[in-house]
Amino acid sequence: MQYFLKLFTISALGFFIITGAKAQMSANPPEISDKIRSMGTKFNRDVIVNTRKLYGPLMKTMPKDGIDVDKDQSYGTHARHKLDVFKPQKLSSPVPIVVYLHGGGFNRGDKKGSFNIGTFFARNGIIGITANYRLAPKANWPAGPEDISGVIKWIKSNAAKIGGNPNKIFLMGHSAGAGHVAGYAFFEENQLKDDGVSGVIFSSLPTFNLATKVSPKGVLYHPGEKAYFGTNPKKYERMSPSNHVAGRKIPLYIAYAEFDMPMVQNQNLQLINAIYKRDKKLPTIKQVQGHNHISIMMHINTKDELLGLDLLEFIKTN
Repeated sequence: MQYFLKLFTISALGFFIITGAKAQMSANPPEISDKIRSMGTKFNRDVIVNTRKLYGPLMKTMPKDGIDVDKDQSYGTHARHKLDVFKPQKLSSPVPIVVYLHGGGFNRGDKKGSFNIGTFFARNGIIGITANYRLAPKANWPAGPEDISGVIKWIKSNAAKIGGNPNKIFLMGHSAGAGHVAGYAFFEENQLKDDGVSGVIFSSLPTFNLATKVSPKGVLYHPGEKAYFGTNPKKYERMSPSNHVAGRKIPLYIAYAEFDMPMVQNQNLQLINAIYKRDKKLPTIKQVQGHNHISIMMHINTKDELLGLDLLEFIKTN
């Protein structure tokens, strides 16, 4: 798949690893770490299935104390316009809210696989919201940012009820979910006025510059991306966040896995370089060592705190 990349001249920045306030050591069990490393940067059904098998027992025994969960709240009219709210049981004042969008290649996936994310934030005094969104091929660009707008409207209407601060909203997405978050964060025409978004968290963003992800025929190689963004190469420039970084500057946290696919790593490198070029300053960046495209999210709320503590620090300081 590497021959589909159009290589860019990479500045002396290279890849940077910026950790949070605390130095962290991976608490991943060695037998899991070894197997993750042995899979390398490949990404196929076997990698997905085997990674989920490794983390299944950890997910079942993860801590869930001190939280309440309200499932399947409707934020729109579509069948997939549903969200789950994870709340700390003890709240003395309105707290930040993190909205998390799952991955799935733009054409699959469900919030039920993200319960560890919502649980983690609620256990740490933050309201976690995991949301479903419409899927390709029935839903096309810009359905993702439109659905994010719907979630934000729901938050604005229900913030007092759930104990959240409507002016401290953080958008977080993994893989295709990160693509949708980028579609909101970098496109001002897709944003709500006074949306209260204080920060954006990308995990393994796959779609920063669409023109560098095409096949020799000029269309997107990945079937889910092709179904969502379409098959007209002339429109890819317009839909690429890489061409829309000059507008609103929302604080960014960029995470990618050590064993993410080369294509994803390339997209994140382009994002990092673009933000540095714009701001003359690096965004907050994290290489999550010892993890792949799936485990970068599945390890959250286990004893492995490589990413979780950094996310809490980013939310605290923004």
